[in-house]
Amino acid sequence: MGRCPKGMLNGPCGGYRGDYCEVAGECVWVDVYKKLCKDGSKCLEVFTKVNLGPYFKIRDYVPPPLRISSKFIELLNRGSALAYEVFSRPVDLDLRVLVKLLGRLANYVDAYVLVDSPMGLVTYDQLTLASIARTHFSNVDVILNLSARDKSLDELSKYIVTAVNSGVSNFIVVTGDWPRNAGNALFALDSTQLIYLIRLLSDLGINHSGRRVGIGGKAAHVGVAANQYSDYIDLEVLRTVRKLKCGAEFIATQPIYSVSRFREFIRRVKSLYLDIKVLATYAILDSVKRLEIIDGLGIKLSHSEKEYLTSLLKSNDVIVANELIIRKMLEEVRDLIDGIYISSYGNINLALKFLSNVSIKSIM
Repeated sequence: MGRCPKGMLNGPCGGYRGDYCEVAGECVWVDVYKKLCKDGSKCLEVFTKVNLGPYFKIRDYVPPPLRISSKFIELLNRGSALAYEVFSRPVDLDLRVLVKLLGRLANYVDAYVLVDSPMGLVTYDQLTLASIARTHFSNVDVILNLSARDKSLDELSKYIVTAVNSGVSNFIVVTGDWPRNAGNALFALDSTQLIYLIRLLSDLGINHSGRRVGIGGKAAHVGVAANQYSDYIDLEVLRTVRKLKCGAEFIATQPIYSVSRFREFIRRVKSLYLDIKVLATYAILDSVKRLEIIDGLGIKLSHSEKEYLTSLLKSNDVIVANELIIRKMLEEVRDLIDGIYISSYGNINLALKFLSNVSIKSIM
């Protein structure tokens, strides 16, 4: 798709908002979708077909289901996984301080999700953090949030091989945000192709060109990000299913502030791909102003949903308000989820206060 700034071959990236591209102008893939969606069968064919670039010499591999090989996936299959997003901002935070905070988090969570420069921001190197976490906190699993942005095919392969050979078994794959204030960025792969590459490397021990790399048979459990707030929910469902066909095993959603949107999205995904695990995100709201910020990130809530959240945040302590919110939401989505992904937008101290006061496991 030559007119896409990121060169996406498999539908829009996660950066589209309504009809528009996160870089400039209208999203060309949304335009294709709108033209094809008049014919439902054609739309299904186009938006669930896996497209691989010419650099892939192995093009017909169908990744099989994997045996469970990580603590996180074992808990996800039991319906009791609890992960926390480690967003290492600011990067001038002393690593020794970060390690101490991770140590305190280890009392509450099953896995650290080490994010890869969200919104194009600079963060600490994930493989370094993964090594630190695995060395100091063996009871907590690690999930690498791997972005395709600004990495060549060889760099992505090297990263995956290093991660898998160092004992990392879990990934959440995204195409990656366009960097802030950047004129250009490299996207050698989109997230669909990146999932396929991970499964080639980990399942078969070969790279995109068919060359052996020697790690075959080491399971890599892959998850994908999904946006239930898309204006085109059927498009989002189809792009999610396409990634599952490539070998992804679970989906990580956007924050579940809108129960109705969440339930509708998961229902539609499961109608096409029943055996899928769901990691539902809850992002701690630190203020009413946060609602304005997330609106700008594409998390669109109804007037009544905003009023409900605003009233709780205004009339309660932040921790109490969030406990009331998450309890109510989990009661209404418990039948559809297999784990919880907690985010605090990089504020680890807020997360510690929340997790030490709210027993998430008891209300899952």
